[in-house]
Amino acid sequence: MSNDFRQTVNLKEKPQIRPSSNRAEGIDNVFRESGGELNKISQPRAKRVNESLARRLAVAVALIGVLIAVYFLFFRPDAGEENTEKAKNWYAVKLVDEEIFYGQIKDTGADPVIIENVYYNYDQQKGDKATAETGNLRLVKRGEETHGPDGTMNIIRSQVLYMEPLKKDSKVLEAILDYEK
Repeated sequence: MSNDFRQTVNLKEKPQIRPSSNRAEGIDNVFRESGGELNKISQPRAKRVNESLARRLAVAVALIGVLIAVYFLFFRPDAGEENTEKAKNWYAVKLVDEEIFYGQIKDTGADPVIIENVYYNYDQQKGDKATAETGNLRLVKRGEETHGPDGTMNIIRSQVLYMEPLKKDSKVLEAILDYEK
């Protein structure tokens, strides 16, 4: 090994700068212009979070959450109330030709009687009275036929034998409301 690698360097000595080196001259000029001392750069201060604003915001969010929960628990209509609303004004309408239609009637005193959401027994169209007597009904929603009616019926009052309101626990009404869901 050669001794060139074991040189001692004195760091306190100023290195000799060549006059041709523009870079070294620029550094010396900056040092001279600053008055012999370089300006110190202070560390930027971290922004402090306004704690009172953060608390107010947290309380506001919590209050909104509580209000939403109260609304959904007490003021939003239940599904049971919705079914009760849908169960209103359902009638069984028997015509003079013995056909029975089930639907909603808003005004029973009107002429013609307007029935909406009309259902009927599929087997009555075929003239099969045995199924009606046993209590087995195959309900069909009017409006799904091939001729494409809109699902309402206007029946002349003289053709109506009777209109009978359906109870909320009627099996026919339960089947209709299940189908409507």
